[in-house]
Amino acid sequence: MKYSFSLSLIAFLTSFSSWEAYAVILGVLLACGFGLPLPEDITLVSAGVLSALGTISLPGALLVGFTGVLAGDSILFFLGRKFGHKVFKLPGFKRVFTEHRIRLAEQKVVTNSKFICFTARFLPGLRAPVFLTAGLLGVRPLVFFVLDGMAALISVPTWIVVGWYFGHNIHSALAAVKEVEGYILAGLVVLIVGYVIWKRHRTLLIARKSSTPGES
Repeated sequence: MKYSFSLSLIAFLTSFSSWEAYAVILGVLLACGFGLPLPEDITLVSAGVLSALGTISLPGALLVGFTGVLAGDSILFFLGRKFGHKVFKLPGFKRVFTEHRIRLAEQKVVTNSKFICFTARFLPGLRAPVFLTAGLLGVRPLVFFVLDGMAALISVPTWIVVGWYFGHNIHSALAAVKEVEGYILAGLVVLIVGYVIWKRHRTLLIARKSSTPGES
């Protein structure tokens, strides 16, 4: 089901040319940012395919990719920051952002806002709720932009280059997407484990330092 949908989405996105291609890619990325069930990675791969076919330029694909991704994330962040929990009363938001997804996102943001704002870009199911919740819970805009931007510097070029490299063979491109997703997941696991170990070690060091004066 996902494979056939991905093929259909690539076929649809690559049917456009020139400025229309840029506009459609940008529009779909903004829709992804709002939590709609459209695969952001496949949209970026499609931009790479278009650049491989010469329909758009590779720098143009990268630019529209970054713009769409960061704009979608920022809109969600500032909606959460401006409206707070009232944002869920806006048309369509209650249906997309379910109570379970928001509660899970709030737990992640409260536990560690900086870490989750970076890793959320690689977690499609939590990405939009986390960005919305980050604004809602008062994460500083500069912190959000820096971390989300750093994550986008990894994800956006990765998917666009996959599409560009396999641009003349869509089936190979989708096979590469699945393989790269596995590498990203493995990298996230290593990152999370490393972060947990570092955080516990740091907590122990702080506890030891704070207990030293009392012991003496």
